[in-house]
Amino acid sequence: MTDDERAMALYMAYPRKVARAAAIKAIKKALRKEGFESLMEAVLDYSRAREGQDKQFTPYPATWFNQERWADDREEWAPTSPDVPTEEAWMMVRDAVRRHGVMGMPEARRAMPADVVDAAEEVGWRNLCDMTEFNSDKLRYNFRVVYERSANGSGNQNTERTREGNDGGVGNLLRVRAGDARVH
Repeated sequence: MTDDERAMALYMAYPRKVARAAAIKAIKKALRKEGFESLMEAVLDYSRAREGQDKQFTPYPATWFNQERWADDREEWAPTSPDVPTEEAWMMVRDAVRRHGVMGMPEARRAMPADVVDAAEEVGWRNLCDMTEFNSDKLRYNFRVVYERSANGSGNQNTERTREGNDGGVGNLLRVRAGDARVH
């Protein structure tokens, strides 16, 4: 097998197929440091670990190979599950919205686990309260992505804290980020 064929085989086995030229270049560089069989084993293990996960959280192949991620602790690749299953967490949020409404976020906070509350706040409590049949699928998807990302420890590392706006209204959640304060 030629170097080009080995690089293409590794690229095809990787769970994300983007930036092909940069990926092939990075893979060829990795092949000079590590054997093909070892790299293929790592790629296949990583691909299995990423099955069913949102592709946006899978690094580009060039990044993965350039950072020598094949040498990472493979236990780190396995996704962790949230304490409350995602579907159950979504139902908790829907129930809290029905029970407490737009002004009832303080009560809803006490009724749900912290990670569920955090995801609901990031999606936007007002958005959840204003949910209709036309945007419910999008909100559900957004909640799932945020909730599962936080369970896997890949949430926004720049978020320092979230608090209600000065008027006490839940619609004005102020997100304080490093160098970025916005009202949602």
